[in-house]
Amino acid sequence: MSAATTISAGTPATTGRSGGRTVLTGIREGAAHSGTLDGLFSLAAARRPHEIVVADGGRALTYESAESSSGRLASALLRYGVQLGDPVLVHCSDHAQALVAQLAVLKLGGVCVPVPQSVDDASLVRIAGLSGATLVLCSGATKERWPLPAIVLDDERTWAKITHLRVDASLPRSGPADVAYLLTELGADDGVTGHLVDHRAWLFALGARLRRAGRPARGVTASQEVGGARALAAVWWAVAAGSRFHGPRPPGAGEAVSHLRGSGTAAVYGPEEYEAVLTESRPGAEERLGTVLVTGGPLPPGLVERHAELLPFTRLLAEFSPRDGAMPWTAVDCTVGARNAAGRTAMGAAVPRVRVTVRDADGQVLPTGSTGQIWAAGTALPFDRLCDGCHEPAASHRGSFTDSGYTGRWSESGSLEVVGRTRPQGTEGEEHARWY
Repeated sequence: MSAATTISAGTPATTGRSGGRTVLTGIREGAAHSGTLDGLFSLAAARRPHEIVVADGGRALTYESAESSSGRLASALLRYGVQLGDPVLVHCSDHAQALVAQLAVLKLGGVCVPVPQSVDDASLVRIAGLSGATLVLCSGATKERWPLPAIVLDDERTWAKITHLRVDASLPRSGPADVAYLLTELGADDGVTGHLVDHRAWLFALGARLRRAGRPARGVTASQEVGGARALAAVWWAVAAGSRFHGPRPPGAGEAVSHLRGSGTAAVYGPEEYEAVLTESRPGAEERLGTVLVTGGPLPPGLVERHAELLPFTRLLAEFSPRDGAMPWTAVDCTVGARNAAGRTAMGAAVPRVRVTVRDADGQVLPTGSTGQIWAAGTALPFDRLCDGCHEPAASHRGSFTDSGYTGRWSESGSLEVVGRTRPQGTEGEEHARWY
């Protein structure tokens, strides 16, 4: 691959005040010492090799199989010419394929560019152009949509060439400050923003989620398609918990809430997605579930109340992740109530390692109770942005603030109340209409 397409995170300081390496709290100590997502997975695979990590579409993938296959695929990519920092598109038709592909890219120190399975052709072109990627890891069902060189992961001929390879001794090549993911956000004006997330930021966010939501022993599920940001968050939540990810239920498989009542799994939804699930469901939950995590924009009016009516014994957590859809800014436990008398959604306090501020049009921080634009920065968020056709400058340095696209205020109780969008959705300059 050409060095011109290499995405670099730079090498910021990774030591604490005492001079020692920063420890990632909330995740097992061994994973903290590796400081990378592929290191976290390798540790999990060593501890539970024969347990299932992904069950999707009738296919079960074990930790050991995912670790072994991704190592050999990474070695093949190395021979192909993929270098440290190179972006690689991942466009697969099931979560098992996607996980193996992502792990291979991460082991190489490459940048995963996940592409939602059913995204339209125009968006494919925009995502490829933004990332600069020249290679796609895909399925047979998605290969024909790409004019780029592709490695088809559900083709037996591919694995016939890869299986005999020994894992290259130089692997893994990833580091905590290396870019792990380029998460794309498609705007209503044909612009596309890419959010660059390093390994350390993802692990910080993941560790905080584990502390808030716990370890779902019976697994995590997400109804979002392969390649979406919420699905990524759900898969890594399952891995960090030493559990498994369950793919979405096939169409016509029955009522979603009824399924959840007896499963005991944790479920990840977007706000509008979960609102639709609740709208189509009926009251009468009898069993205690695990957790429902709603992540993305603010909660729609009435969602908390409807959840309490249908699933009174199920914990409801919400994360405000308005841009990339996976890295939260604030979080709140809605089981204890998250709506004030005025009907505004209270999205909780800032998550660890994230600073959220409310500012006026001149960028001045506003006091509690004053309404303004919501901004955030922190080491548990994307450190930079790429922009193609949108109206937003790249971050000038690590720690630069990002505009959420929403207005809000801080309540006296310290919770962020989201009031509305900065501008009407779909107008020129809107970059927050859709994320994957």
